[in-house]
Amino acid sequence: MIKKNLKYLLSLKKNNIVITSVTSYDASFAKLADECGVDIILVGDSLGEVIKGAKNTHSVTVDEICYHTNNVSKGIKQAYLISDMPKNSFSTKRQALANAIKITKKGLADMIKIESTPKQLEIVKHLIKNKIKVCGHIGIQPQKISNKKLYRKIGTTARETETLVRDALMLQDSGVKLIVAECIDSGCAEKIRNILKIPLIGIGSGKKCDGQIRVIYDIFNISFNGRPGFMKDQNSHKNPLKDFLMSYLKSMKNNTN
Repeated sequence: MIKKNLKYLLSLKKNNIVITSVTSYDASFAKLADECGVDIILVGDSLGEVIKGAKNTHSVTVDEICYHTNNVSKGIKQAYLISDMPKNSFSTKRQALANAIKITKKGLADMIKIESTPKQLEIVKHLIKNKIKVCGHIGIQPQKISNKKLYRKIGTTARETETLVRDALMLQDSGVKLIVAECIDSGCAEKIRNILKIPLIGIGSGKKCDGQIRVIYDIFNISFNGRPGFMKDQNSHKNPLKDFLMSYLKSMKNNTN
């Protein structure tokens, strides 16, 4: 069983094959996703919401990312493993490098994802210079938003599109190997995808990206804070895990298990 790498992910883009990605936070769900053939598993700071029950991602720490990444790594044989750099973990070059090393060495991640701004491009370059593989993040950045009501589609105007294209190219030129695009207008995302030489992975950014990423709890419709708006029409009333558990409990009550 061959471990997937960046060369493999790039080949999917070149051959117009969709890159699949889900989040995971534990060994069991990671094993499930890996056995299903997912290309990328992300240990996202979304764990703040779906694991810790918070309203946003802001309370997640580097130690928590390391803990969950280490657990997830035990369930993976094939998938490429990426972990988020949580909020306030990359304010300076020194801090960013120390935390990135901790996540990739202690947590065993193949790559880190960073919600950097264009002003923090030198930090991204510093990580790459020190042999840390980096995934960029453009569009809506949850680490900068505390209220979900402030989420919106961006890239709907010519000016926003121009800015997003510029940011994506700056990240690519700095040496990042993947970019996540969150809550970007579908047309804008397609334009960026066609310009980039590296894969663009979308979340709430339409179907024209090189791949898609979903929070695994959203897929099973069990997320603590509910599903995001862009998934509301995707079997929104189905909850297979809940149905299975209810059936099991019913069988227990009836002594028919």
